[in-house]
Amino acid sequence: MRDLPAAARVLITGATGFVGSHIAAAFVETGHEVRCSVRPSSDLRWIKDLPVECKTVDFESPKDLEDAVEGVEIVVHAAGITRARRDADYYRINAENTRRLASVAAGAGARRFVLIGSLAARGPDAAAKGGRDRPASAYGHSKLQAEEHLRGFDGRMETVALRPAAVYGPRDVDLLPLFKLAARGWLVRPSGPGPLQPAYAEDVARAALAAAHGEAMGFGPFPVAEPARYSWEEVVAGLEGALGRNVRAARLPTAAFRLAARVAEGTAKVRGSIPVFDERRARDLATHAWTCDPSSTEKALGWRAEVPLYEGLERTARWYRDAGWL
Repeated sequence: MRDLPAAARVLITGATGFVGSHIAAAFVETGHEVRCSVRPSSDLRWIKDLPVECKTVDFESPKDLEDAVEGVEIVVHAAGITRARRDADYYRINAENTRRLASVAAGAGARRFVLIGSLAARGPDAAAKGGRDRPASAYGHSKLQAEEHLRGFDGRMETVALRPAAVYGPRDVDLLPLFKLAARGWLVRPSGPGPLQPAYAEDVARAALAAAHGEAMGFGPFPVAEPARYSWEEVVAGLEGALGRNVRAARLPTAAFRLAARVAEGTAKVRGSIPVFDERRARDLATHAWTCDPSSTEKALGWRAEVPLYEGLERTARWYRDAGWL
């Protein structure tokens, strides 16, 4: 990654979450003055030991947003949801909150706004041909709409959109069940061939740093992923190495994989909770391929992934063990 200029005052949203906490740590480690937006119910455990200013923010309150961006040069917007009870929640939180925050940030004189989006905004490989964006879910559409809102501020402040692929690493609760199953010697995988092209959380944080600095590099959107692509067999081999044991992987037909997700989703709705595993995730894993070419990101931002999958899986498994999660 290119050398970064002098530290700046930065607002990071979503800093108490999995990806956002890695971003906050990266900005602190590089000497930035970091302010984190939090909710009254936020769990601060991942940032409580960082020298950051925490400010409680309701995204529907213009006053809260004005206080959050006061004196800020750079905004890194990582807040959002990946699971919801209703499709409308994706648009309200992922898209509308981006519009609200960007509007206030531009009015307050922020120099640059970096959106931590998702490859889901582009859509799966089969749909996104010829450079077209064709999301396959309400989640993906909401992330694309967030980008479109942000484009509207071109000329008032510099805007950059990142599109991380599937992110994994320490603190990730979504992949924890996969590691727990593998630690017992087995796991269930879809029968499709893949390929898989993940992004390690610390690499995503480094991409956010690169997008926040340097001369204007354009909006993007810039894909963020390891350049290598992996088969499920390689993922299983990586888990075996990380966990130090043999893992037996059962291939589940696509229909059965999606049925299991529908059952999990229905059970969660009955309980009034948000499902960790739902049909969108099952469809993304079993039906679609999600790959990208991060060379444009390297050219524009001077960024490239540094952590290959096998090393990332080992680091993640070690963190899970040390945290008592595994």
